Amino acid sequence: MQKIALCLAIFLVAYRVEAANEVPAEIRDLIAGVQHVDRTVEGYFHPSETLGCYFSCVFNQFNLLDHDGHLNFDEVLKRLEGLESFKEHGTEMVEKCRHLTGKNPCDSAFNLVQCFQQTNPEKFFVI
Repeated sequence: MQKIALCLAIFLVAYRVEAANEVPAEIRDLIAGVQHVDRTVEGYFHPSETLGCYFSCVFNQFNLLDHDGHLNFDEVLKRLEGLESFKEHGTEMVEKCRHLTGKNPCDSAFNLVQCFQQTNPEKFFVI
């Protein structure tokens, strides 16, 4: 039940938010371990399943990760088409990291987001 509530909260925030800076602090505080989300922009990835599951949930809301934790490359590229200011950098990140997986979808999402940040730290942001 907590996972459903977590995904619902993340979906509602992700659906309404266009940039990472616009996520209300109150929403993030409701989710255990989410304080670590902001630090990923700095390159710090707290080794926790909660952080990976947060990213997995966000990816799943946009159909970007399958049930095995593989990145849906075609869907990501399709969504990047609509983000002109991020398309070039986003495509670079995705192409470099698309091969990454993990032991479960949460682990895969963690690995992907960490790779995105390392590929282009200047343009990396999180929702």
